[in-house]
Amino acid sequence: MEIDSGFELGLPPDEAYALLLDLERVAPCMPGATLGAEQDDGSRELSVTVRLGPMKFVYGGTVRIAERDAPARRAVLVGAAQETRGQGSAGATITMTVSADGDAGPSRVESHAVIELTGRAAQTGRGIVEDVARRMVGQMAECLAAKTAEAPEAPAAPGDAPPPPPPPEPRSIRGGSLALSILWERLRRLWRRRR
Repeated sequence: MEIDSGFELGLPPDEAYALLLDLERVAPCMPGATLGAEQDDGSRELSVTVRLGPMKFVYGGTVRIAERDAPARRAVLVGAAQETRGQGSAGATITMTVSADGDAGPSRVESHAVIELTGRAAQTGRGIVEDVARRMVGQMAECLAAKTAEAPEAPAAPGDAPPPPPPPEPRSIRGGSLALSILWERLRRLWRRRR
């Protein structure tokens, strides 16, 4: 399955590109994802948990930056994982390109993901899997946009109060609210077709 998406980041293109390659900063924005140790080949361990109603999929695997093209601000991320309790597998190749959105506007990130699933997740239906994947990408984009919107901290002068604590990390994707939002969107589409 292939999914195309795009979103804006409030950073100059080169800085936005550098952010997307910083897995330490990006991983906390991926719903249900936890980044692990670096491997000998430069890849990072990654676990991802996705809940959809009564079903829970837990994958363990690796993610790596397979290609970098700094002048074109293009990168390819490759992930591969196995279900921790099951026979299913998941693989993804995500190509990201960062461009300037207008003369003085924010950066525009375009991504093209090729996702391969086997096992229970593949049997839930292509439409549902696509909806979940798009929603996860949307939540990640919102989180990254929020990170870039945070004002840089000014150096503290002697006697100033300590800086406020950092904002809490984003929560993992929640199956109940996700399932309801997907059901609502599908009902709206069905209603439009019948009118």
